[in-house]
Amino acid sequence: MQRPATHRGDSSETPGRLRALTRVRRTRALIAVSAGLAVTLFATACAPAAPPLSTEQQVAQIVQFVENARGHEFVTTPDVEFLSDAAFRAEVLASVSAAEADVDRAQVAFTALGWITPGTDLYEKYKIAFGGGVVGFYDPVTKVLKVRGTSLTPYRREVIAHELTHALDDQIFDLDDIAPDSLLDEQYFAALVAIEGSASLVQQRYVASMSPLDQIVNLSEQLQLGSDPALLTVPLALLTFTSAPYLRGAAFQNQLVRTLGNPAGPDQSLTRYPSTAEQAFDTSKYLADEPAVAVAEPPADGTVVTSGSWGQFLLTLLIDNGLALDRVSPATAGWAGDSYVTWSSGAQDCFRLDTTMDTATQTDTLAAAMNDWATLRSGASVVELNDTTVRLTSCA
Repeated sequence: MQRPATHRGDSSETPGRLRALTRVRRTRALIAVSAGLAVTLFATACAPAAPPLSTEQQVAQIVQFVENARGHEFVTTPDVEFLSDAAFRAEVLASVSAAEADVDRAQVAFTALGWITPGTDLYEKYKIAFGGGVVGFYDPVTKVLKVRGTSLTPYRREVIAHELTHALDDQIFDLDDIAPDSLLDEQYFAALVAIEGSASLVQQRYVASMSPLDQIVNLSEQLQLGSDPALLTVPLALLTFTSAPYLRGAAFQNQLVRTLGNPAGPDQSLTRYPSTAEQAFDTSKYLADEPAVAVAEPPADGTVVTSGSWGQFLLTLLIDNGLALDRVSPATAGWAGDSYVTWSSGAQDCFRLDTTMDTATQTDTLAAAMNDWATLRSGASVVELNDTTVRLTSCA
């Protein structure tokens, strides 16, 4: 490339004149730049605005984002259906109604542990928790993603990103292969940490990709949805338990991604779900596939309503009076396995839990935490059955 000629200037120019000429040249340059900006701004203001993206185009953009973030492509185009508020609420309540029997059986444990007052209809509270605040859901049976409303606001887009991840995971890993035995099913809860965690991780990345303004609008929408006074009547333990798979799930999947990479980490967790809450809250135990020890079902002093494994998270929920989000209590460290039973006897609802710990010291620590909880309840008792097993009984 030819070099430009170098202009040395006239030898008669004095330093003062050079400074004056320099100021003049700078001034002219600034005037030229300002004029150019003015022309550009004027042209921009007068240019026709780009047409807004259609709903289909916006959904297509989210589909592409989910594929990129998750590391897989959809096998078939996902089916997204937008419904009016009334139609969507009807769909949600119809879906919730399928859980009524499971929720009714869990009412005995909720009452016995003081999470609800005797006579409270837990299913009615369950409907409130899911009826008003849900904006979208993916049905693994019909394979349809249903959205509340038609305008794609920032929060709706976030929800669609979450639910589209479920649709993608379902196409690859078949999410319809599990079903809960009860509302308090530990194995189902642990599996949900992996399932919801995969979607929550993509959801977090989608929100991070939003503009600052959209993030503010998004938060405002969520606060508005959470302002329903009826939600204040929902038991804290129910809200905590149903929120935990989302809150812990993202952290669980982040840890797997750091260890195994993406999409290998989430893929493994959807191929082999965590089998216990302990695995769901400790990825090292999940990766080692550490099983729970078998614990015999404790005796019931009445008609049995439910039984099964309780798990480390629900144990945390118990000793922390219904409040536990994305963690387990240090007092539960060393959890090895457990078994619980609920029963009704006359007007009383009762709960009994046998928990086995790894060491005697850990058993003493858990027993102390349980005793602190039991001292606040007249119908509760705690006894250490042996060096590694502690029993809690509570009736209300």
